[in-house]
Amino acid sequence: MSRLDRLRDRWPISPRVHAYAAWSALVLFTLIIISGAAVRLTGSGLGCPEWPRCNGTSVTPSNGHAYIEFSNRMITTPVSIAAVLCLAFALLRRPYRRDFTVMGALLAAGVAVQAVLGGVTVLTGLNPVTVMSHFLLSIATLVVAVTLVWRVVRERREQPQTPSHDALLVRMTRALTVVGGAVVVIGTAVTASGPYAGGEGTDDTVSRLGIFGDDTFKTVIMVHARIAAVFGVCAVALWIFARLRGARDLYAPLTAVCLAVALTGAVGTLQYHILDYPAWTVWLHVASVTLTWNALVWSYLAAGRAERVAASDDVSPREPAAPREPAAVS
Repeated sequence: MSRLDRLRDRWPISPRVHAYAAWSALVLFTLIIISGAAVRLTGSGLGCPEWPRCNGTSVTPSNGHAYIEFSNRMITTPVSIAAVLCLAFALLRRPYRRDFTVMGALLAAGVAVQAVLGGVTVLTGLNPVTVMSHFLLSIATLVVAVTLVWRVVRERREQPQTPSHDALLVRMTRALTVVGGAVVVIGTAVTASGPYAGGEGTDDTVSRLGIFGDDTFKTVIMVHARIAAVFGVCAVALWIFARLRGARDLYAPLTAVCLAVALTGAVGTLQYHILDYPAWTVWLHVASVTLTWNALVWSYLAAGRAERVAASDDVSPREPAAPREPAAVS
C-alpha cells in the first residue's frame, strides 16, 4: 500500500466535501477577476509599486490606492486555499478519480502563475500586454474551475460525464464558444487601449495598447462591438435550435448565456453611447463578461460529444433478381 493510500484510509474525503471545495474555487476565481478590474478602474494598479512588497520599506500599504491594490493581492490567499484544497481533497477522496487530481493541480498551478504574472505586471508598470495576459489567464483558469464543478455535480447525480447530442448541435455550441472567446480577447484589447490605464489614482504614466496608432481605441471598439453582436445573434439562434431539437439539458446553460449576453450588451450600449465610458460601467461590463464566459463553458460541457449512429443490423445484401422468362413467340 502506498503512502497516499494510507493517507486516504486515515483521512478519507467524501465526494460531498470535495464538491464544496470545487464550488468555492469557482466562486473565488470568478470574484478575483471582478476585484482585479476594480483595482484597474480606480487607478490603483500601481498603488503598491513593488512586488511582493507593497513598497520599498514595507509589505503593508500606507494610503488609499495602496490599500485597494493590496486588498486584491490578499484575495489571492483564499483563492490559493481553495485551489490547494481542490487538489488535496481530490487526492484523498473516495472514490479516487485521477481527472479531479489533474484539475486540482491545474488550479493550483494557475494561482502560482498568476501571482508571478501579477508581479511582472506591476514591475513593468502595467504594460498593456502583461495586463491582457493576466486577465486572459484568469479566464482560462475559469475553464478548469467550471469543468471541475460540472464533473463533480454529474458524478453526484450519477449522470454521464460527457453527454451526447446530435453532431450539428455539438458543432454549433463549440463554434459559439470559439466566437465568445474571440469577443473576450478583443475586449481585453479595448480596455488596454482605453482611458483606464490603471495608474490615474497614483499619477503614474502608463502606456496604452497602440496597434492601430492613435485610432486603436476606436478601432478595437468597432471590431469588438460587431463580433459581440454576431455572438449575441448566434447565441439566441442556438438556443432556438436546441429547443427545436429537444436538447433539454442545454436549455439552462444556453438561457444563462443569452441572459448574460443581453446584460453585457445593455451595459456596453450604456457605457459607449449614453454615458461616455464611465469607470463603473466598465466594471459592470467586465463582471457580466466573466459570468457570460462561465455560462458559455457550461454550455460547451453540456453539449458534450456527437452521438454515434448505430448501424442497422437488419440490412441484408440485396438478392439478385430472378432471370426473366423469355416471352412466348406465337
